Amino acid sequence: MVRATVPSAPILVAVGLGGRVELTAEHVQLRKGGVVGNMIELLWLGHGITENIIPLRQISSVEIVRPIVLPDFIRFSYPGSPPEQGRYLRDALAENALMMNLVDNRAFYAIKDWVDHWPLSLTSPAAAAAAEG
Repeated sequence: MVRATVPSAPILVAVGLGGRVELTAEHVQLRKGGVVGNMIELLWLGHGITENIIPLRQISSVEIVRPIVLPDFIRFSYPGSPPEQGRYLRDALAENALMMNLVDNRAFYAIKDWVDHWPLSLTSPAAAAAAEG
């Protein structure tokens, strides 16, 4: 008997420029596309239309990069992820990164905080507070 796995519902969703990040209890999913994604693909600048699923247990770090003039972006590091290049376009358009939107990025910071505290985030808020204190 084959059991179909039902994808879990997202806990948090952050919408950025050219895509979105969905956080579930098991993984982070980067979905890139839309008008910005098509432009990136058309100009061969990077990964503009992709879907990348990263299991939470493999994520070693989450970084939010904040350049002075250009849009911020979030990057997930895991074994085998593209290395940091030190160049904005290459890093922001890599398969493990997504450009954040220009105004409200609270959802991205919430995802970063949730992943940084995983697996404590899966417990009840009272148990998580007791473990931290």
